[in-house]
Amino acid sequence: MKCGALVFLILASTTCSHAQTTPKNISAAQLQAIIGLHLDQAIKFRATYKEPLKSAYARQMALVGRDCQAESNQGQQPYNICMGQAGVQADKDYAIFYNNLQMLCHNQDQLTTLQEFEATWQAYKDSAMKATHSSWPDGTGASGFAGEVYLSLLRNHMLELDEIYGLNIAQ
Repeated sequence: MKCGALVFLILASTTCSHAQTTPKNISAAQLQAIIGLHLDQAIKFRATYKEPLKSAYARQMALVGRDCQAESNQGQQPYNICMGQAGVQADKDYAIFYNNLQMLCHNQDQLTTLQEFEATWQAYKDSAMKATHSSWPDGTGASGFAGEVYLSLLRNHMLELDEIYGLNIAQ
């Protein structure tokens, strides 16, 4: 009974991660709480992570090439503001996607590899954004341009992760 209560507490704390707005690495214990369950229970809990992950992914993929189209005709300032808001929403969706994807890993090695890949990608993203800002450092269009690059980087990474971990998401 105590073991069941412990598993419930760990799972309850991880299901709250659906609402997080920043990507955070889960612990090995959080994943073990899922993969250590009986198969039917594990399938049930894994399903709770798939829906928010798939929704966040679909929302961002649907926006590729469509961000702020109306605002682009209204001038640079409305476009820049819109791109900033699109970036905020993309960050929220990415956090939901990544945080839930971790809970779908099949074992500790896969989780560790995903987290290492994420750290490498974050460094790459930071470097790409630094290059973006240095190539267009001034002017009213700079923030809109940087927003476009950022959304492209983030969505491409989501696409990569979906391709790599698609089997985890599907099962």
